[in-house]
Amino acid sequence: MSAHITEGDAEENTGDTDRVQVVHVEHDCEVAALAEQYLSIAYPEIDLRHVADPDAVAAAVADGADCVVTDHRPPLTDAAAVAETVSNVDSDVPVVVYSAAPDETLVNADGVVAKRAGLDGLDTLVERVVDAVGRANVD
Repeated sequence: MSAHITEGDAEENTGDTDRVQVVHVEHDCEVAALAEQYLSIAYPEIDLRHVADPDAVAAAVADGADCVVTDHRPPLTDAAAVAETVSNVDSDVPVVVYSAAPDETLVNADGVVAKRAGLDGLDTLVERVVDAVGRANVD
């Protein structure tokens, strides 16, 4: 299932008619490159900024992220710590966990998506990101 975002959806969710700014915390450069390549083609309204180091998350959020996507266990930290870092910078920025070992009980996560073979997982990830950004903008 493909959940393409229309320009109207991006405007409704972010207040910006052009872009949804997403920070992607991923230590696996191949996964990050696949996500960036696929999303740039299938979802051109999403700007994906890859950070391999969880310490770079705070600066990326301060630069104006609409959402943060993180692996469950990036190096030297975990998704809960990433969510706490994001919340300390901007509590309105949602965090979505994209993991091969998803845990629905993650604290402070606004969505959890399983990494799967193929592109379906990335389509589901985009659905969760758009939903989380939309909810954050309503609150």
